Amino acid sequence: MQSRNRSTEQTFRPLSGYAMLAFTLILFGVGVWISIQGGVSKLPWMVVAGLSTITLFGFMLPGFFVVEPNLGRVLVLFGSYRGTVRTPGFWYTNPFTSKKKVSLRAHNLNGKTLTVNDLLGNPIEIAAVVVWQV
Repeated sequence: MQSRNRSTEQTFRPLSGYAMLAFTLILFGVGVWISIQGGVSKLPWMVVAGLSTITLFGFMLPGFFVVEPNLGRVLVLFGSYRGTVRTPGFWYTNPFTSKKKVSLRAHNLNGKTLTVNDLLGNPIEIAAVVVWQV
C-alpha cells in the first residue's frame, strides 16, 4: 500500500492592510501630482514617471483582502502553497497571490433514516450524522 504525503498547514503573517492602504493612496497622490507638474512644465519624462507610478498603484490593488470571522484564506503563489491566514481583519499580501476562502465552521450532514431488518426480522431504523471542520 502506498503512503500519502502528509500535508501540514502553515500560518502566514500578511502585512497590515491599513498601513498598505495609506502607502498606496500616497503613491497614487504622488503619481497624480508628478503627472500634473510634468504637464504644466512640459516635461514628458515627468508625465511618464507619474503615469508609471499610477500604474504601479493599479498593480498593488489586488493584494488587499479581508478575512471574516469563522473563515480563512489559503494563499497560493504561482501554484505553490504559501500559507493560511485565519486571523480576521484587513490584510495585504503579494498581489499575484491567489486567495481562496475556506470555511472554518463546523459543518454537519444528516443522513436519511434507513429501515433494515435484524436476524429475527424486526425492523430497525438507522441514520448517521457526520460533523466535520477544517
